[in-house]
Order: sequence, then structure tokens, then C-alpha cells
Amino acid sequence: MKSVLFYSFKGGVGRTQTMLNMAKYLVREKNKKILIVDFDIYAPGLSYLAKFNGNQQNDHKSYMLDFLLKSFEGEKVQLYTEEVEHNLHLTPAYNIKIIKKYHNDLNQLSQYLYSLKTGAEERKESVSTIADSIFKYIVETIKRQDDYDYVFFDARTGVTEVSDILFSNFLDLKVIVSSFNKQNIQVTNSILELLSEQLGEEHTILRLLSPEPQDYDRELYKTIEQEADLNNNSQNENIRKKFDWMGVHKISYDKEIVSNDFEAWGSVGADYKEEIINISNLLLTKLDDNQRLENILST
Repeated sequence: MKSVLFYSFKGGVGRTQTMLNMAKYLVREKNKKILIVDFDIYAPGLSYLAKFNGNQQNDHKSYMLDFLLKSFEGEKVQLYTEEVEHNLHLTPAYNIKIIKKYHNDLNQLSQYLYSLKTGAEERKESVSTIADSIFKYIVETIKRQDDYDYVFFDARTGVTEVSDILFSNFLDLKVIVSSFNKQNIQVTNSILELLSEQLGEEHTILRLLSPEPQDYDRELYKTIEQEADLNNNSQNENIRKKFDWMGVHKISYDKEIVSNDFEAWGSVGADYKEEIINISNLLLTKLDDNQRLENILST
């Protein structure tokens, strides 16, 4: 089972839709079995797909937010999953229709996380982090419940207590999504710099620029693309050396994906689809021989 985190510093850059369409391609065309985990605890972007069949309390299965709370309390529970289409499964962050309880649980989670949070300097001094512990516990639980080829985590934007699994050494691949603007590129580069200073395993990074504006002046955006690619940026050369850097790839604008529609993959344009397929195949090539997670879970 391989793990992939999809992260963006800002929202609205196509992170969730890119993850979903990559999953659909891998499920439908490559016969992979995938679990997508809505780990955007504070602003769930995929949980609306869940039908919330059954009662999670009676079934002893929990949505991600409830799972984290019970874990901090020392209670062992299973994660709620449901199949949204053949071989594509979902763990929602929460049933946000129960908005009052959702809000109360978020407040409780914040209290736990602030009490456990470690700063950037502490991350540098320790190979094992709280992010590692949380992530390892989640994937161990998933692995006990079912056998997936890939687990895709849709992470929270910015840098928060929850999105700190971004800093876990144990993830097989981190897909970092940035938009075509200097603010997004520069702050994301700062996040990459923080990652590069962390001890432990080498982070495997694939960076996406999304969505590529329609009919734009390529010269105008040339400097932005260069700044995003650590291979072409001498200022960030030392950062790149500390990563397994898979380069920068662009995702085209496509009107069919604007609504974040679960069914958009069937009607997207050829350019967009080709880019998603190429990135997905790159992921397959990279991770098929990567035994990192299996080695971690066996220790």
C-alpha cells in the first residue's frame, strides 16, 4: 500500500479535483484499488460524496475527525469507508450535515493538537515527529481494514496542526499544488525549505502548477514557472538536493472541472486528460518499486 499526500498552501488551485481525477484514471484504466481520505478536517472537500450508510457509532467505525479524537483519548476504532464507485473508496472527514456536533468536535480537536504541537525547530532536532505518529497510526488502521494499492490524502491548506502530516517522513509521495501567481509560488517554496531542513527520510516531491490560464502570455508567466522549478532556480538548489525531486508539471484549465464535479472526468478536454494521465503514470513508475511504507509498517 502506497501513500500519497495532495497539499496546497492556498485553496482554489485544483488540488482536490486533480487528486480525484488521478484516482479515477488509476481505478478505471489501471485496475488499482484506491482509498481517498478527506483530511481537510476544517473544510472538507470530498465528504459530500459520502452517503453515510449506517450508523458509525453502532458499527464502531469513525469518520476521520472522530477517529482522531478517539485516538487521542486512547480508544481504538476503525475508520469509516464506503465505496463511491468500483474500487474507489472514501473516508470522509465528517458528516457535516450534523453541523453543531461537527463544530464542537473541531474545538475539541484543536485543544488536543495545540497541547501536542511541536514547532519547526523541534522538527529539525528529531527524526520522528508527531506527524509521523499520527500518520503511521492512520495507515496501520487502514491496512488492517482492507488491502488498497494507494491511499490518497487530501490535506488542509496552509500550515495547521492537522496538515502537519505534510511533514511526516513516512509518506511515499507529496504532490504539492500551486497556482500561477508569485504569492503562492514563493510561500510554497518556503514550505519546501522547511521540509528540506527536517531530519529523516528523503521527501519525494512532485509539484503541480494549476490551473494553467487560458490564452495567457507565456513570457509573462515564464519567471513564475522558473521559480517553481527547483531544477532551474539556483537559489533553491540546496533545497532540491535534499528531495527526491520529480519536477514541475502543469495542469490545463478546463471548464468541466470548475465545479469540482465527481463526474467531470468523463467529459474533460483532451489536453487536461492527457496531463492527468501523464502525471498518474509518473506516480505509478515512481511508487511501484518504493517499499518505504511496507518497511515502516513491518517494524
